This record gives sequence, structure tokens and C-alpha cells, in this order.
Amino acid sequence: MQTFPEHLFVRAGSSSLWLAPVLAGKAEIDLLADPDLLFARPGCELIKDQKKIKVARLRLEIGGAARGVYLKRYNVFSWRYRLGSLWLPSGAARSWAGANVLLEAGFHTGQPLAAVECRSWGMLTKSFYLSEEIPGSRTADLHWREELAPLGGPGGFRRRRSFLKLLAGLFGALHGRSIYHNDLKDANILVCSGNSGAEESFYLLDLEGIRSYRCLNRRRRIKNLVQLHRTFGKLLHGSQKLYWLRSYLGEIFRDRKERRQWIRQILSESRRRDRRSLKKSRA
Repeated sequence: MQTFPEHLFVRAGSSSLWLAPVLAGKAEIDLLADPDLLFARPGCELIKDQKKIKVARLRLEIGGAARGVYLKRYNVFSWRYRLGSLWLPSGAARSWAGANVLLEAGFHTGQPLAAVECRSWGMLTKSFYLSEEIPGSRTADLHWREELAPLGGPGGFRRRRSFLKLLAGLFGALHGRSIYHNDLKDANILVCSGNSGAEESFYLLDLEGIRSYRCLNRRRRIKNLVQLHRTFGKLLHGSQKLYWLRSYLGEIFRDRKERRQWIRQILSESRRRDRRSLKKSRA
């Protein structure tokens, strides 16, 4: 079982650092005072470079061994965002807190290594989140397309059903603990398989939007189901979608009126979001 690491908080120049103990040495602190330097390292693989974020994969010497690490930079993309940062935590700090929420509740994510905030006059200039790579993992959509969809016969049918039930169980467990992820699409769910290829386990990504509530309302639950329906749902047949929903709802699914209401809300919200996405793409 994963646990959230004991960590240290240090300041280095204009940077604030939350560090796992394995990165608490002077050399590591000096290096992480400006993680932008890591992007220029030989072997650093740039995965995403957008207005709001920049993501790379590299290998770092940690605890005497080379480990795969994901580095995510959160850009300060507007003056409005910069002014708001006087009162609000950075994306990196939110990811660090989100990892804590997940691990304390018994869920999985890449082991958190560091969160770094860089500020000037109290305003955020940039922030970074570092986590360990999850070896042998694939996003949920790739796992379905490459591993499960090609399987034929009764065995393939059972494997796909087992996976859908496990995935529904993940959503049910998160919502049962009143934990909300604001972007729970298939690309933010990594899948690791056991030695036999079965017994999948799930790891969550994009942790800055994770919140723990006293009671998770239906609107947020529907939003998560819509996010999965609009991404992973494109790979499924109608009967597979119904099986997933039945596994998620449990006994509630037996109530015909309640079942129809859930389906109606999911489809209606999905169509609304599709229209909004289409409108944005045409703008």
C-alpha cells in the first residue's frame, strides 16, 4: 500500500519547496530551487508544452539509484492568475495536497517527490510538481484498445467485464470517500496489470483538482461520470456502458426510475459539453 511520505518544507532564495526525505540533501535542494534547469538536461523527454503546463520525463539520481521522474511545470499564464496567487496556492502545491488526499484514503498515484513554488513580491511566477514514474502503466483507453479489445472468446468477454467492474469500483470508492477529481477522464487514469495480465490496479494523474468533501453531491458525481463517458465511453458498446453503470450504482440500478434519471442526466450533460466544445473549436 502506498503512503504519503514524511516531508520537509524549506526555502531556497525565492522558492518554497516541499520535499520527500530522499530529496532533502543540499545538492538536491540546490537543484530543485529552479527545476526549469531540469528541462535542459540530456535525456529529458518533453511530453507536453502548452500555455498552462509543461510536462517532461527524465531520470534522476534519487537515494543512490536512477529513477524515472515526471516533471510538471505550471505556468502563470495571465495577470489575473498572478494576482489571484497572492491568496491561492499554486498548481504544484495543490497537486502535493491532492496526492496526500489520495494516499491517505488508500488510492494510488505516482509517488510524490517534490513541489516547488517560485514567487516574486508574494505573487506566483511558476511552480513545479515532481513524482515518480509508474513503470509498466498505460492510460485506461490504451489499456482497453491494446490489451482488452483484441481478446476473443469467453475469456476476453470476462476480462473486459472484470476491468469495467474494477473501473466502476474505483469511481464508487472515490465517491464513497467523498473525494472529487475535477478531470477524471480516461487519460488521467493509469492502469497497471499483474503478472498474468489481469488484476489491474489504477493510478490517478492531474492531482491539482482533487478535493475531499464532507459529502460529495450528485452534481459532482455526474460530472465525473460524464468525463469518463465522453472519453473512455467512445470505446464501449451500449451494453458495456450499462454494465459499467450497473457496477457503479449497485442496488440503485435496480430502481427503474432512478436508473433512467442517472442515464438521462449523463447523456444530457454529455451533449451539452459536446456542443460547448464544438462551439469553442469553431471560434
